[in-house]
Amino acid sequence: MLKNHLLSIYRNLKRNKGYAAINIIGLAIGFAAATLISVYVKSEFTYDEHYANHDRIYRLSANNFALSSIAHLNQVKEYSPLVEEVVNLMPNPSATIKTAADKSLVIKDFFYTTEGYNTVFEQDYVLGNAETSLSVPNGLILTETMAKKLFGKANPVGQKVSVITQIAQNDFQVTGVIKDLPSNVSLPFSALGRLPKDFQNTYQYSFSFTTGYSYLFTKENVTEEQLKMAVEEAMLPINHSRYGEGKPMDEFKKTYQSGLLVMPLRDVHLNSNIQFESSESGNANYLYVFLSIAVFVILLAAINYVNLSTAQASKRAKEIGIRSVLGSFRNQLISRFIAESVLIALTAVLIGFGLAEAALQLLQGGGFAHFDANITEFPQLVAAVFSVAVLTGFAAGIYPAFYLTNFKPSAVLKGDFNTGGKSKSFRNWLVIFQFAVSLSLAIFAVFIGQQLHFSMKKDLGFDKTNVLMIDNTKGQLGESAEAFRNELLKNAEIKEVGFSHYELTGLAFNVIIENGVDNPQSQRIQYKYTDTHYAETMGMELVAGRFLSDELDDEAMLVNETLAKNLGGDVLGRKFDAGVNGSNVEVVGVVKDFHYEDFRKAIGPVAFYYSPIHSLISVKFSGDIKQATETTATVFGQFTQEPFDYKLFERSFDQLFDKEKQMGQVINLFTGLAVFVAILGLIGLVTYTLDQRVKEIGIRKVLGASVPQILGLLSKEMLALIGISFLVAIPLAFLAVSQWMNEFVYHINIGVAPFVLVGGVAAIFILTVVAARSLTAATANPVKSLRSE
Repeated sequence: MLKNHLLSIYRNLKRNKGYAAINIIGLAIGFAAATLISVYVKSEFTYDEHYANHDRIYRLSANNFALSSIAHLNQVKEYSPLVEEVVNLMPNPSATIKTAADKSLVIKDFFYTTEGYNTVFEQDYVLGNAETSLSVPNGLILTETMAKKLFGKANPVGQKVSVITQIAQNDFQVTGVIKDLPSNVSLPFSALGRLPKDFQNTYQYSFSFTTGYSYLFTKENVTEEQLKMAVEEAMLPINHSRYGEGKPMDEFKKTYQSGLLVMPLRDVHLNSNIQFESSESGNANYLYVFLSIAVFVILLAAINYVNLSTAQASKRAKEIGIRSVLGSFRNQLISRFIAESVLIALTAVLIGFGLAEAALQLLQGGGFAHFDANITEFPQLVAAVFSVAVLTGFAAGIYPAFYLTNFKPSAVLKGDFNTGGKSKSFRNWLVIFQFAVSLSLAIFAVFIGQQLHFSMKKDLGFDKTNVLMIDNTKGQLGESAEAFRNELLKNAEIKEVGFSHYELTGLAFNVIIENGVDNPQSQRIQYKYTDTHYAETMGMELVAGRFLSDELDDEAMLVNETLAKNLGGDVLGRKFDAGVNGSNVEVVGVVKDFHYEDFRKAIGPVAFYYSPIHSLISVKFSGDIKQATETTATVFGQFTQEPFDYKLFERSFDQLFDKEKQMGQVINLFTGLAVFVAILGLIGLVTYTLDQRVKEIGIRKVLGASVPQILGLLSKEMLALIGISFLVAIPLAFLAVSQWMNEFVYHINIGVAPFVLVGGVAAIFILTVVAARSLTAATANPVKSLRSE
C-alpha cells in the first residue's frame, strides 16, 4: 500500500514537473529564510545566557553611562548581604602585548579585572583553572585564539608577557587559557589581566573615578527589586556625606536617589543603550521586525503552495472518479491527498534546511559572527519548522481531499461538475495578500535605504573625511608629540594635526555652574579634552568668538550652539565652575552644532576644554589615503619603536549607523526572497490559467483577436489583483515606516516617491512576467488548441 502511494505521488510530480518545482522551490526558500532569521534572532535574545547562573549576575552602572567605580562595588558588597561577589572590568582602547620572544600584538579587547571575576563569570578553561588563574597579582587569562597568536602550539601557561596600556606597563604571567567567547556576549575580550594592585589601591575609595564595567553576583533567590533597594540603601550614607549639604538624614531621604542603574546581565544587550557600552547594543524592535519578516516569508511560501495545490486539484478530479469506481473509499482518498501534500512539504523543508546550513557556512566565512552555528544546535527551531511544514501540507491537501472526493464518480467522469467560483475567489485573495505583504516590504526597504543615505550624506557639522586617528593612549610618543606634529606638517599632503582625549564620538559628562551671578543654575553637559588645533583639524565651523589658543588660554572652553542657546545665547567671556575641569573656565568661542551620536539622539550641550592630553592624534590629509598613511607611519617611526596603530575616522564614525545598515541588508535580502516567492506563485497561477483557457484563446484567435489583445486580456486580471494589493500595501507600509522613523530625531520626510517607484516597478515587472509566460499560448496555432479539446 505504502509503495503504491509513493509511486502514485512520484508519477503525479513527474507529470506536473513545473508545478512541483515551483511548489518545492518556493517552500524551501521560505523555510530557509525563516530558519536563518530565527538563528540570528535567537542569538540576539540569548546574549550572555551561556554563563552558568547568569540570572544571578547584574551590572551596576551610572544612569546615563555604562561605567562605575571600584568604590561603588566595594560599598555595595560591604553593606549588602544579598551580594556574594563583585567584579570590575576596566577596558583599554589599545593594549600592546609583548612576549619574551619579542612577538608583539596590538589588541583592542584587553581588560583589567579585579579578583572576583571567576566567581561571577564561569568560563570553560582549556588550560589552568578558575581557582588559581586570577589568585596571583599578575595573572593573565587568554582565549584560545589569542594564545595561538602569541605562542603558536606551545603551552602558554607560565609564560611571561609584558602588557602596555594607558595606565601602566606591567609584566604578567599567563595563568589560564579559556575557550573563545561566543559571539553573543556583551563583554568580549581576548585577554584578561589582574588590575594592578597600586592602581586599585589608589582608586578604591574614589566614587568619582569610573574605572570600568561593574558586576554583582547575588545570592540565590534574590530578585531584581530586592537588589535595587539594597544598592540604594548601601549608597545612602556615602551619598548623604557627599551631597547632603548638612541636611538631616530623614530630610535627605525624601529626594534621595543613588544615581546608579542595576540591570540583569541578560537584559544589557537589548535594553541598555546608554553611553560607553562595552559592545554594540541590540535593538529589540528590529528583532521583532525580523521575526515578522520570517513569518511573512514562510507564510508567502505556504500560500503559494496552497494556492497552486488547490488550482491543480481540479485537474485530478477524473483520477478521483476512477479511483472511486475501482473501489477506493473516501477516507482512503482523503488520506492519500493529505499524505501527498505533507510529504511534498516535508521534502521542501529538508531542502530548506540544506540551503540554510549552506548559507550559514557562507556567512561564517564572511565574518558574520552571529551566524556561527549549525542547524542541529537549534532542535526547538527544527521542530517548529517541521510543524509548520506539516500544517502547510495539511492546508494544501485538505481542499482536494475533502472537496473533490465529495463529488459523485459518475458526474466527475462525465465532466459534469464545477470547481471554479469559490476556489478561484479564494486563490485571488491569497494572491492579494501575498503581494500586499511583498510590496509593503519593498516600500519599507526603499525608505530604509533613503534614511541610510541621509545618514551618510547629512551635514554633520564637521568634515569626517580624510582623517587618520593614531592611538597614543599608551604614551608611545612620550614627550615628542609636538615634535611629531611639526615634522608631520612638513609633508604637503598633511593639512592639520590635532590632539584630543579619545574619539569625537566618546564624550564624557560634566556639570558647570556660572561664576559671578546670583542663584546660578547648573548645566549638565558633555565634554572632550582637546588641544588648540583639534576643532580646525575636524573641520568645525566657528560661529562666534575664536578657537582655543596656546598663548591665551589656560582655563578656556569652546561650546556648541546648543550649549550657547541653553545659557541664553550671549556666552562669550562668561566664566564657569566646571569642577575637575577648572573653577574659572571662560567661554572663548562657539562652534556650529555637530553630530557625535547616531540620529536617534538629539545634539546636546557640548564643551571642548583646553588640555594638552595627547591620547589620540587626528591627522587631516589630502589626496591618496595610502600615501598619507605611509607618510604618517614613517614619521611616527622616527619618534618611537612602538607599533603604528591607526584607523580612519570616517569608518569609525559610520559605525554609528551599523544598525540601520544591518536592518537595510536584512530587509533587502528577505524582501527579495519574498518577492521571488510571490513571483513563483504568480508564474504558477498564470500557467494554470493558460491551461484552463486554451480553448478560449483558440476561439478568440479564430474570431480575429490579435496577439496584443489576447495578452492584454490575460494581463488585465493579474494587474487588477496587483493593483488591489498595492492599495492595501500603501497604508501598511506608511504605518510601518512612520513608526520606524519616530525612533529618529533626524530623519527624511515620508514622501510619495518610494510608493510610486515600487508601484511602477511592480506593474512593469508583473506585465513582463505575464506577457512572457502568455506569449506562447497567444501565438499558438488555434487549430491545434481546438483540436486538443
